[in-house]
Amino acid sequence: MGTGDYCWIFGSDDILTKNSLALMEDKLAAGSDIYLCDRRELDISMTKISNPHRRWLNGGSRLFSFSNEADLIEYFSKCNSVGGLFSYLSSIIVKRNKWSDVIFDESYIGTAYAHVYILLRIINNMNSTLQYISLPLVDCRGDNDTFESNGKARRIKIDFIGYLKLREDFYNNNTKIYISFGRVLTKERPWFYTSLAMACYGDSTDRAELASFYKKLGYPKIATNLIFRLKGLASYTKKIKLAKMVIKKIFS
Repeated sequence: MGTGDYCWIFGSDDILTKNSLALMEDKLAAGSDIYLCDRRELDISMTKISNPHRRWLNGGSRLFSFSNEADLIEYFSKCNSVGGLFSYLSSIIVKRNKWSDVIFDESYIGTAYAHVYILLRIINNMNSTLQYISLPLVDCRGDNDTFESNGKARRIKIDFIGYLKLREDFYNNNTKIYISFGRVLTKERPWFYTSLAMACYGDSTDRAELASFYKKLGYPKIATNLIFRLKGLASYTKKIKLAKMVIKKIFS
């Protein structure tokens, strides 16, 4: 971790957009504990834009202050994906002393989301603040997901393993927050679409694990297993981009 008042936690394969440092210098004057910005998505050569603005939260830039459970629930309800729950490193700027004050839980080593544990500790420490900046200040290199190097099925499971553990460890004693946090994961990994994907990319062990994950999120195993039987539909849709988009939209 750096020596400044704030650290921008940056992935090795991403780059800053033009004028992002100057903009952040102005924003940091407000003194928030965490800043979360959006990203622009490009191809692997960083020449073609595939998504000019990936928004992590619903709505424009705003300050979130966390002082009670209602504040956490409101924030989670605004998340469009686990990007709002700090999955994407390069979108995060954090006050260094807040980060350093957290006692790390070593059980998160190897989950791919160890940093999320620290950031959730910060916002769960009431009287913390998060400034959401609804601007793409980072360029993300697409088609280069390190976590996908062991296969698409493994990449899907990484999100469930990490975020279900976080939900259990942080919110198991608060039903409302527990449910709200889980809904963000199902926005990232919609049940029907993700189950179809696993039918196509996963083996029997992968499918059994996914059915168990979704059971924890309220989806009966029998229903998920029925979707796995639609492997033919999965194989068809993965070849046609429009079909993938329609199914994901309908069942998200």
